[in-house]
Amino acid sequence: MIEKARRQAPERRQSILEAARFLALRHGLRAVTMEAIAREAHVAKPTLYGYFPDKTAVYEAVMEELVVQFRAAFDTALAQPGDVVERVAGALADKHKTIVRVLEGSPHADELYDEHSRLAAEQFRRLEAHVETEVERALQGAGVARPRPLAQLVLAATYGVGRKARNVAEIGPAIRLVTERLVRPELA
Repeated sequence: MIEKARRQAPERRQSILEAARFLALRHGLRAVTMEAIAREAHVAKPTLYGYFPDKTAVYEAVMEELVVQFRAAFDTALAQPGDVVERVAGALADKHKTIVRVLEGSPHADELYDEHSRLAAEQFRRLEAHVETEVERALQGAGVARPRPLAQLVLAATYGVGRKARNVAEIGPAIRLVTERLVRPELA
């Protein structure tokens, strides 16, 4: 019986996180309560509180999972073959596409996008530092004379594209164009 409970624990935690994510996308963070999360996850409130002390902790865990997805999308695309422009554009496009896919269709997308900084500030700082370091490293490897400021410029521009995009189809072409225009002239 104890072994069965141990096997179910990660599944139950995941069920809670999926319920919380669903509710936030549907109703916005402010409208979601611990009671609603428990109901949606089909767990008792004491069970929910056994996993998470409060709503903030639930959403920090949701954001942590999302950060892992964003990083994986970025790292996988950056490791693909091709020249630096293709790889950097593909990596940044995949990162932003993953974000838009998560939020797509939610009437609360702007609230959730803005709230990520508060709920998972440290996780997102680490993610963005990783992305900046890897883009800078790729540009340096391609012979760019000043890779750090160029990486910062590319990231700022693609952030704007990703933030303004309303669907996944808009992201790839726009990020590729921005990256092409900013990086190609700087290649040795």
